Amino acid sequence: MRFVKARLLALLIMTVSAAGIWWNWHLLLVEGRYYIKAAAFGPVGVVGGFFILLFPTKAGKPSNTKEKVITFAVFGVGLIVGLINLYLMDPQFFKI
Repeated sequence: MRFVKARLLALLIMTVSAAGIWWNWHLLLVEGRYYIKAAAFGPVGVVGGFFILLFPTKAGKPSNTKEKVITFAVFGVGLIVGLINLYLMDPQFFKI
């Protein structure tokens, strides 16, 4: 029963972010438009929430260098997933 608040927060973050991703895809498929920030940053919430769900002790502000590096790494993975999501939504966005 330890870290229940952190895990519930992680589930909430993941749910809201996943709903935003779904809504953005729905908007793209139905209306042919999407929000670029939601496409890029929605997956950051899912990846971050999943990380907090697995490691609830890492929730909160990082206090040392190791925790800061881990936080930036998780954020980086989320951004990479977000860019993949954006590419899948609009491959023409990345054309030169």
